[in-house]
Amino acid sequence: MLLSMFKRKLKIIPALGLAFLVVACGASPPPATSQRGLPTRAQPADLLPDTEPEMPMAAETSAAQSAEKIKVAIMLPLSGSEAATGQALMRAAVIAFFDAYDPRLVLLPFDTMADADQTEIMARRAVEEGISIVIGPLLATNLQIAGDILGPAGIPLIGFSNDSSVAAPGRFIMGFLPETEVKRVVDHSVSKGLMEQAALIPDGRYGQRVRAAFGDAVSSAGGIIAAIENYQPDPDAVFEPVKRLSNYDERRKDMRDEIRYLRSLGDDLTDEIADELSKSEVLEGITYDAVLLPEGGELLGTLAPLLPFYEIDPNRVKFLGTGLWNDTALLHEPPLQGAWFAAPDPVAPDSFLRRLEDQFGDAPPRIATLAYDAMSLIAYLLRQHDSLPANDETGTAVSPTAPFSTENLMQETGFVGLDGLFRFLPDGTIERSLAILEIRRRGFKVEDPAPTAFPSFGYALRQPLKQPASQE
Repeated sequence: MLLSMFKRKLKIIPALGLAFLVVACGASPPPATSQRGLPTRAQPADLLPDTEPEMPMAAETSAAQSAEKIKVAIMLPLSGSEAATGQALMRAAVIAFFDAYDPRLVLLPFDTMADADQTEIMARRAVEEGISIVIGPLLATNLQIAGDILGPAGIPLIGFSNDSSVAAPGRFIMGFLPETEVKRVVDHSVSKGLMEQAALIPDGRYGQRVRAAFGDAVSSAGGIIAAIENYQPDPDAVFEPVKRLSNYDERRKDMRDEIRYLRSLGDDLTDEIADELSKSEVLEGITYDAVLLPEGGELLGTLAPLLPFYEIDPNRVKFLGTGLWNDTALLHEPPLQGAWFAAPDPVAPDSFLRRLEDQFGDAPPRIATLAYDAMSLIAYLLRQHDSLPANDETGTAVSPTAPFSTENLMQETGFVGLDGLFRFLPDGTIERSLAILEIRRRGFKVEDPAPTAFPSFGYALRQPLKQPASQE
């Protein structure tokens, strides 16, 4: 069925359900999706370097047709409290499956239901089914559970969490790490002369990670930490922390004392200066050049106006953010105009997210690109494995490496996906090449493009690796 659909260039399939891909392996089948069907054309996978040939059409892959099927599991909450996100990620993976079509690959969904016990059941079933590699799960706790079962079975996993604490060798995380985002935006701001830095950081696990990353980034960039305040992630609890960060009461007292002193001199000139000070809309006395606000959503909408309210002037102090700012709703926040944050260049992700929405009718979450890149990576690694020579330069037979081995997943030069250049590190975390985006009313402007290459891991890999193509 897949082959015939592919030969017809993926024409409309009535009542598309994601179960069309699979033998369900006992997993709960996901509910049917929109009837708009799959894309009417297949496009080359974005993960392919320019040096790779285009994927042959199904009619040209008869040799591969008879090859042993390679089972890829995708573990997501296809039902339950996180079903909407899980379904969006599944749809993105399905599109990647067809864009990088390989008749040997079989994509099998496993429903975690965002539940710990169900995740353990699905992970054990994946081992029993002879899965070669797993995409997912979504949540950090589920990823930890699945990894503890799949790891000893030698099955690599690419999860969607951004929590570095659940990463491990062979258990890779695909999410956008706040540590990477903080370092990138701090490095850029310090390089522009914004040496003294402040931060307003939420309490909790995410905030702890951001605080540690902020300290490390400012120190390594040669900057100075001028102030840090923490706040409870509650709109009613953010006023006092912002006020403290601005040193508002002391600055206002200093201004009043200065005006009082000038008037006491009884001089026309000093009286004129005092009058000008009393009319000033901005208090003097802020010592830092930039302030980090690692917050998003509605709470950022509360925080951002509070800074100028308490006399932290965005025209004098650069506001900095993380990937949580990758939200077009922020284009309409006046205090954030001209602010910087670290994120992938938006062109390719935005195009894909529009494609996904046009196809299925629902606006997908930003992280849907992670599923596309993960599935595309698997197809690419399989093709790359096919292209390896059987013998080395001396004619000696080369012992083949499994296509999804840890070594292959950690290729030093990385891979190029919708979200730009990325590579997996030995500890299971991900390194991304991020751009600096500036918030403008008409959209996000690339203030500083993402680097096109990574530094060396510091150790030699067994096979020479090719430099991936950069996205313009």
